[in-house]
Amino acid sequence: MNAVVERYSAGAREYQRWWAPVLEQTSARLVDYLEWYAGGPPPADMNAVDVGTGTGTLAAAMLSRWPRVRVTASDAAQGMVEVARDRLTSSDAARLSVVHGPAHALPLAAGSADLVVSSFVLQLVPDRLAALREGWRLLGAGGVLGYVTWIDREDYDFDPRIEFDEAVLELGIDEPDEGGERVAGDVPSARAAAAQLRRAGFREAVAREDRLEYDWTLDSYLEYKLAYDERALMAALSEEQQEQLARRARERLAALPASAFEWRPPIVFAAARKPG
Repeated sequence: MNAVVERYSAGAREYQRWWAPVLEQTSARLVDYLEWYAGGPPPADMNAVDVGTGTGTLAAAMLSRWPRVRVTASDAAQGMVEVARDRLTSSDAARLSVVHGPAHALPLAAGSADLVVSSFVLQLVPDRLAALREGWRLLGAGGVLGYVTWIDREDYDFDPRIEFDEAVLELGIDEPDEGGERVAGDVPSARAAAAQLRRAGFREAVAREDRLEYDWTLDSYLEYKLAYDERALMAALSEEQQEQLARRARERLAALPASAFEWRPPIVFAAARKPG
């Protein structure tokens, strides 16, 4: 188990509470994008695989929108598998299966899927091309792979994040070194996303740049930072330091207008078809 998988497995319940709601609406929009790409909803007997299902957000959207499609939800993190199973099987166990496995080597038969999807995962895998080629292996002839993930934009920043980091620096707090993690990273551009799909063997590759839309408030953003995003930092601080940081971060965030908490980071939707 690599460090990324271990971290997500251990923090699956916290992820469900703090981060999954931020991604939920945009993850569900991938369903719309796939319908646009295919020219309509899928046939009733389709088999879909959700790679890196996390807490099951995208799998739940497919089960809801496509009431006769069968969904296999997979994740490399055992903790996420357990959360997804708890969340999804209560709603439609007959059309759902949940499996444990990495994106580049899933325990599923070649050609067993008509659709392979992924939401905000392909930036975290060690090798995105290997994950795409695994999707190609899982798909039958004419099957579709679609995903949504982040675009790497150095010119995009978020003022609340900057102000929180400034509060850390102002108090002279040394942030813990979490060590380097081997991940594919964000996609450079929509054009690069389509090109990589073609390198993986797909055809009719298309990609579209878009924006995730999520509106924080001062309170919700600060709570998220202290309880989830900066949990390693907070664990390294004394109770007095934690209180000082929370107080100073709130003071800096309070100087921002409400509109500054509207988060609009760049993302990419991409899709392609396996020849045949």
